[in-house]
Amino acid sequence: SDVSTGLRSLAPMKERGGPSTYRTLRTAFTLVWASGRRSVIGILIATAFTSAAVAGQLLIGRTVLDLLATGDTVDASELAPYLVVLGALLMASALSQAAATELRVPLAEEVHRRAMNEILDVATEVGLEEYEGAEFHDRLGRARTAAGRQSSAVVFGLVTIISTAMIAFGVVMVLITVVPVLVPISVAGYLPIAYVNMRNNRERYALERSQTELLRERAYLEYTMTDRIEAKEIRSYGVVATLREWHQEIWNVRLRELRRLMKRRLALSTIGSFVNTAVLVATLSFAVILAGRGSISIGDAAVAIVGLQQLSTRLRTAGVAFTGVHNGITFLRDFEHFRDALPGIREARPTAVPPVEPHTLTVEGVGYRYPGSEEDAVHSVSFELRRGQIMAIVGANGSGKSTLSKLICDLLPAARGTISWDGIDIATCDPDLVRAAIAPVFQDYARYMFTIRQAIGLGDPARMDDEERIRQAADLVGFGDVIDALPEGLDARLGKMFTDGTDLSIGQWQRLAIARALFRDAPIVVLDEPSASLDPRAEADLFDLLQRMGDDRIVIFVSHRFATVRSADVVMVMDQGEVVEIGAHDELIEQGGLYRDLFNLQADRYGLTA
Repeated sequence: SDVSTGLRSLAPMKERGGPSTYRTLRTAFTLVWASGRRSVIGILIATAFTSAAVAGQLLIGRTVLDLLATGDTVDASELAPYLVVLGALLMASALSQAAATELRVPLAEEVHRRAMNEILDVATEVGLEEYEGAEFHDRLGRARTAAGRQSSAVVFGLVTIISTAMIAFGVVMVLITVVPVLVPISVAGYLPIAYVNMRNNRERYALERSQTELLRERAYLEYTMTDRIEAKEIRSYGVVATLREWHQEIWNVRLRELRRLMKRRLALSTIGSFVNTAVLVATLSFAVILAGRGSISIGDAAVAIVGLQQLSTRLRTAGVAFTGVHNGITFLRDFEHFRDALPGIREARPTAVPPVEPHTLTVEGVGYRYPGSEEDAVHSVSFELRRGQIMAIVGANGSGKSTLSKLICDLLPAARGTISWDGIDIATCDPDLVRAAIAPVFQDYARYMFTIRQAIGLGDPARMDDEERIRQAADLVGFGDVIDALPEGLDARLGKMFTDGTDLSIGQWQRLAIARALFRDAPIVVLDEPSASLDPRAEADLFDLLQRMGDDRIVIFVSHRFATVRSADVVMVMDQGEVVEIGAHDELIEQGGLYRDLFNLQADRYGLTA
């Protein structure tokens, strides 16, 4: 598939390495800045206030302690200005920290939204063929995880590192005026923890990457056990216990691997923390010894002790933030790798313009094989239809009918052969323009749980406000009575999962899908088992409608019901991916081949006549 080339042609991403780390970090900064530059600037300003306030508190505290340590009586009026300033600094610090915290919340949501939009760009533009393989779903799952939790982690981590660095800078400036020799020792004491955190992050990412498919299986089991549709069958067959057992087995595998990882991480973290604590105790002890010898004042000693503790706390905070950023960046590479497929997808996208109202559909020698399969699902299919003709496609399950429908709808790329409109190969045309001229109803049609107006209007979003046409499409398929019975009419919400939502029967859902296709009013109509869930009267009405639509359209429908098939202008019989017979109903009956055999099977059961 040309449209899929951009995604498939990407080289495996680097798991580590200088250029890759720098590029991903730049991506993170760009993502944060583009999502909310005002919030970022506000957070930085608030952090600068906090940094200045903390440094000021240390300086004011040293001055007050030196005054008290002189041994002379200190009048309250002498201390009052310092206490007022100290109170103001504490208030400024508290307010600026609160402002920075509140600004983070909408910023994280904006980052998540922007990242998800970039993921959806790829997921909705990539060829349908990619969805047939597990590799794409693994990439998509990891990218979504990164866009959600990890993008927020990077946001908060980057902001915390910057804010903590600014506060730590203020503390360091104060400490340098008191005991400068202790500052580099304190900073160096944190390096072992930084190394441990980076190593632990890499191991955690490797575990999460290896369990991508396992986590998708767990999510699928959870969906199966909680979805309303599946709820009937899992209770009827008594399979809840079995599904729960499988679910627990997946959890056991994950937790077993996590515990193994945590043991290794804890051992390394213990060593790093021991070194860091030992350095902190040594520096604090040195400050006390200097004060005892009279080398520094009591105020200086107090500032040194508080400042060193503050510095240690800030470094730990920065370390935790750095861990989050490093971890987030590691995962964001998955997001970045997925997102980077978009230019290739768009570059490979064909741009020719197809006929607006095609008069002839020609399928010539078309073949297709699903990725990973050893056999063709469709091979060497050829036929031609003109506007005003209706073709029925019949055959056993697995004969390639639905795959051929997707090929005709330009959803799968033909591996061999061509599909042409008025002599123009649609593989060379803009797929959006091609698909805009086709109204499909798939066997596994979508059940949009929006309002009825929206569920039908999605057939042609540009005309969704055309209530008259929406109602006309609903009436054509016999859905008007359902609308009239609901107090909200077209604005009734579908789906029991929503408040006051309305559920539909299987047949009503199918009518709604057909109404959506009719609302599109396209020159080519492709229906895959459109009457599978309809009652006999609705089925008869549908094919009467198809006969009327066929006057100025090309209509193709897949069906197992021969009572309706025989009304088609052309019947194509497929078997194991090939066309074995093609012609009008009467011609195929006279030939005495597979079609007649299949027709007679239903004729004997339902009293049909050739």
